This record gives sequence, structure tokens and C-alpha cells, in this order.
Amino acid sequence: MKRLMKRKITTAAVLLVFAITGAFCGYRYYTDNILPDKQLDEAFEEQQDIIDRIRPLRVVSKGSDNTENLLTSCEDVNDDTVGWIYIPDTNIDLPVVQGKDNDFYLHNGVNGQYNYDLGCPFLDYRCTRDFSGFNSIVYGHHITNHRMFADISLFADADFMQQHPEGSLALKDGVHRVRFFAYLNTYSTAPAYRAVFAAPQDKNDYISYIFDEAKHTQNLKKEDLGEDTHLLLLSTCTYEFDDARGILVGIID
Repeated sequence: MKRLMKRKITTAAVLLVFAITGAFCGYRYYTDNILPDKQLDEAFEEQQDIIDRIRPLRVVSKGSDNTENLLTSCEDVNDDTVGWIYIPDTNIDLPVVQGKDNDFYLHNGVNGQYNYDLGCPFLDYRCTRDFSGFNSIVYGHHITNHRMFADISLFADADFMQQHPEGSLALKDGVHRVRFFAYLNTYSTAPAYRAVFAAPQDKNDYISYIFDEAKHTQNLKKEDLGEDTHLLLLSTCTYEFDDARGILVGIID
């Protein structure tokens, strides 16, 4: 009788251990997998609601020549807003902000609030705020389901770029055409991320670098660009190798 009772107690103890272990594993799976995805989805929906509300009357997609300040509604939400980027047939129809560093908007949304690292496309803090400099670099996260800057990687396909040679950049003074001509597959510390140029020759050397390092180029030739060119680089993470980055390069007209 005592032996039977002891066996029952042992069995109950083993079952209790299994139950606790199972509950712990379930909790860890929820907190490590389900909860982050849920938080990111909710953050994206909230961000998208804001974006839909402040989009500059869709003049970006229509290519309007309206000369009034197109970013007024954006600036009402966040005066760090410096532009709006639109690329047809992609999910890139997004505001661009600029912070005091290249870290803040990796983790915070267009309203400046933390959004579970969804972030917001942002202009490199070293670049000219009005995109009038030689090189303007905009970064955005590569989020699942074609969110944020994920669709930049579509341009790794030369045929896709050929079919989508242009985008639009809305600034305070109106909508500017962006003509894409190169796609680079590189790493985060590559020379492509240079933002400061001391001499005209540095700019010409940089243009040569872009053409030499590009996965493919089209629409424009090296001779079409010069030191007075206004380049736009759209950068996101890709996953071909460790620290991989995809950069879509265009010129701002």
C-alpha cells in the first residue's frame, strides 16, 4: 500500500514537473515569438493610421506641381519631417524624417514615439535637410510583409527597375522626380554611405564608385552625372550575407 502511494506521489510529481516545464516553454514561445509580432503589427497599424492622415493630399503619387508647402500636415505631427518618398507599385509611400543622429528613428515612428523598432524612414543626419546636397541617404527597416523599406530589395531585379525607373520626392517646395539608375548590394560600412565631400573630385570619384560597385545600372550613364548632381540613396537591410544592405540610387530632378 505504501509502495503504491509512493508511486502515485512520484508520478504526480513528474507530471507536475512536465506541466510546469510545458507552461514555461509556452510562456517563452509567446514572449519571444508571438508577442513581438503582435506588438509590431499593432505598431504598424498605428503608424499607418498616422501616415494616411498626414499624406500630402496624395500629390506625391499624382506628381502635382503645387508650390505650397506640401509637408504642412506632416510637420504638424513632427517638425522633424523633411520629405515624402513615393515609388509606384511598391509599399513605399512614406514620410521621411531627420533626427540629430542615425539612431533615434530606428526605434521611433513618424510621431517621434517608440514603436517597437518599426522605426520611420530617415535622412542621414549628416545630409542637407532640404535634399539640396550632393548626396542624400535615407534609411528604412526591412520589415516582413513588404512593410517600410522592404520593397527596396525588389530593385535587385534589373527588370523591375527597368519597369519602375522613377519615383517621387515631395519637399516643401513641390514634388521632385527621382530617376533611378543603380542598385548596390553591399554592407553597412561601405563607402557608399559617404555624406561629406570636400572637393569636386571627391564627388566625381564617388559617382565612379557607384557605377563600378553597382549590381546593375540603367537609364543613366556615368557621363550624365557630375558634381552638381543631387543623388538620392534609399537603403535597407537585406539578407544575402551578414550585414547585407541594399541601396537603390537615383538622382533628384
